[in-house]
Amino acid sequence: MPNPPFKLFDTHAHFFTSDLVRYPADPTNAREGRDAMLARLKSDPATAERVLALWDDCGVAGGAAVQYNTVYKTDNRYTIDVADAHKDRVSAVLILDAAALDTPGQLHALAGPHNVSGLRLFGYPDDAGEYPWLDSPAALKTWDVAAALGLHMVLMYAPGKPSSAALGRIVALAKRYPKTVIALDHCGWPGVEGGVAGTIGPEHLALVEMPNIHFKFTQINLNRFAETGIDPAAFVKKMADTYGASRLMWGSDFGNTKTSYAEMAEQAIAATRLLPDADRRAVMHDNGAKLFGDRRKP
Repeated sequence: MPNPPFKLFDTHAHFFTSDLVRYPADPTNAREGRDAMLARLKSDPATAERVLALWDDCGVAGGAAVQYNTVYKTDNRYTIDVADAHKDRVSAVLILDAAALDTPGQLHALAGPHNVSGLRLFGYPDDAGEYPWLDSPAALKTWDVAAALGLHMVLMYAPGKPSSAALGRIVALAKRYPKTVIALDHCGWPGVEGGVAGTIGPEHLALVEMPNIHFKFTQINLNRFAETGIDPAAFVKKMADTYGASRLMWGSDFGNTKTSYAEMAEQAIAATRLLPDADRRAVMHDNGAKLFGDRRKP
């Protein structure tokens, strides 16, 4: 890939290793199947050495190591070890069980002494179509710890389609914790059935007045747009016009989405082509680096 026109910052890279002795894997419920995931883990691991080399090739200054639930569930040891060993370029975004009573204590123990910038919560709706794991009494205790530590909250609800039930709770959390940045993975699942105009529906418009809610557009979004005929650049411009470019950032989803890193970076850069140059640099580097960059800097 040619040198990009500006530095990049990847807010959503997954790291994993073939060293199953030191870092045991648990690919239960892997989308590609347990055996296929184990085979990929052994033959094509996304180790720190490999990912950092790809970053060098593609002009990526740094990024966030987002715990890979598919491989490690809530065992964050490899993600933390990568971030601790490469503090100048990588910070860790952990995954813990929002509903577990011991999660607040775990978060405090892990984030305090290690290079951790955020906590990712992930989950599905209950039988009633609601998302209590986002804001249950147990979850709120975890939010309290994250707020006290100055961590960012990274949220991904499933399945991957717009949900007023999930986004309504997220708006309430943004109001409850106004100093906590909430980053929505995959832009909180924009719609893909109504063209560019339908990507930001009423569920997402409810987020406009919440300045502490930010959005990560990833290769998952770009692949879905390719499948449904949506121009990624028109989407990114619509996001910037709706929320402000300062609330938008790029994440590759490398290690999970099976697109080459160079293609991911090229497609993301192209998706910002309708923005002014300053906004392009902000979306592709500055915004992410401010949130997930070197935690040692004031």
